[in-house]
Amino acid sequence: MCQFCGVDPAFAAYFDDPANDNNNGAQQEQQSTEGTMPAASGDAPAPNFFRLKPTNKRYQEGGRITTQQLTTFGSSLSPNARVIMGHHGQAYNDAIQRWSPCAVKRALAVVKVTSAEDVRKTIIMCESHGLQFVVKCGGHSPSGASSIENGIVIDLSLMNEVFVKADEKQVVAGGGALASHVIKAAAEYGLACVTGSTSHVGIGGLTLHGGYGYLTGEYGLAVDNIVAAEVVTAKGQIVWANKDENPDLFWCIRGAGNKFGVVTKFIIQAHPVSKSVWGGALTYSGSQVKEVVEALNAWYGKHNIKAAAAVALGKGGDGKAGFTVLPFYDGSEQDAEANFEPLLKLPSTSQNTSSMPYWKINTLSDAPDLIASVPIRFASANIKPQLDVDHIRGALDRLDQLYAEEPEASGTGSLILMVQPDGIMKHHRTDMAFSWRDDHFDVGVAAAFSDAKLEDKMVAWAQEFGKYLSSRGDSYRLYANHSDFGGPSAREYGINYMELNKLKQKWDPDNRFAKL
Repeated sequence: MCQFCGVDPAFAAYFDDPANDNNNGAQQEQQSTEGTMPAASGDAPAPNFFRLKPTNKRYQEGGRITTQQLTTFGSSLSPNARVIMGHHGQAYNDAIQRWSPCAVKRALAVVKVTSAEDVRKTIIMCESHGLQFVVKCGGHSPSGASSIENGIVIDLSLMNEVFVKADEKQVVAGGGALASHVIKAAAEYGLACVTGSTSHVGIGGLTLHGGYGYLTGEYGLAVDNIVAAEVVTAKGQIVWANKDENPDLFWCIRGAGNKFGVVTKFIIQAHPVSKSVWGGALTYSGSQVKEVVEALNAWYGKHNIKAAAAVALGKGGDGKAGFTVLPFYDGSEQDAEANFEPLLKLPSTSQNTSSMPYWKINTLSDAPDLIASVPIRFASANIKPQLDVDHIRGALDRLDQLYAEEPEASGTGSLILMVQPDGIMKHHRTDMAFSWRDDHFDVGVAAAFSDAKLEDKMVAWAQEFGKYLSSRGDSYRLYANHSDFGGPSAREYGINYMELNKLKQKWDPDNRFAKL
């Protein structure tokens, strides 16, 4: 056996040993009746994957594994899986590319997995070699939560298969599926899943950490609609998590998923949706702030759970901060126009609305080729209904000041998602790890800037802007998908933070996944 690239027979035997087979039904059944966490492959220390000594000069700089070893490791994975490294040129550059250029990091290798078993092997390989790893689904985290320097990226993007169980109104989606994959598959059966307001985000990050969307008023958050999940744990276990199997892990992943395991498969509750929904874009000048805010409050006061509106504050055609309202209505054009009458009767700078399939309305805000044209960073905020004219005017003033001081940041803005709280408040704060069960509007701040040197300044600006917006909301609360997992975790998980810490000791005591 070649000492530089040969597989250690002990490691190969580790995966073939029935004692380490996590699918051993009798073992799992016995442990289930005893009320203990299932012991699965990876509980015993995995032997080193290769015979090469860590002091050998053939190791990649800063790493503990060689190119030859990673190549050989790839041969142990599923036939269509790939291990991509720097010498693969454009394939490597494509593999580390992310939605925001801020998130690009030089990984030691990107492992494009095609099965839960591939994920299991990769986690065990990283553990046995002391390699850090992250998990990537859609790659939408602007700060790079799905990227890593000199570590391993477990890339789920090839696991994007979607199957619809029409009779049960459920969708089975691979952990690497995008929202668009789920939406279009469900649409063929007249169904829809709760997703965000864009279709190019990964279903994993969106769903596991909340997931506000157009259907939230009626059907809750995306996280509320997880029926079950296949999870690969820090110990290399492949387990199912639902209300009956590993219910504590199921509680954790619904809100703090990226800190407890790799979800390789979702079962998601789907819902009937109108054959055509109504929506589009309405734009208004910042000088109309009083009229627009009052119209939005009048519309929202109708309390129709089938209606929602994403209100973007950003630079308008006149060079000043203004409004773009993206209305949504799950129903006929006639009913929609009656519902949104307070807004539609206002003079607007442009109006483009129509009936369309549900899948299409989720693409209206998508970036071309799934990549942002400039660097972007996020911040989290929230606003308690109703909107206040002076508060929103202050937000527009702050944006105008930024545009004047930093012309390269003219793409910066925020998005206020106005949905009825009915679906959100069907659950209590402690029903799952996601705790924010209130009527507040989620607000995402997006700092977009063409000069990469502005990143630190724009991150600070976005945080301050978020604090200003949240001054009329809950100033403590952070929504992880918009705080971009920057913490503090106590503010992302609220009342559930201490329970998550306790369960972290059970499921990931060595912090192989993101720390709390």
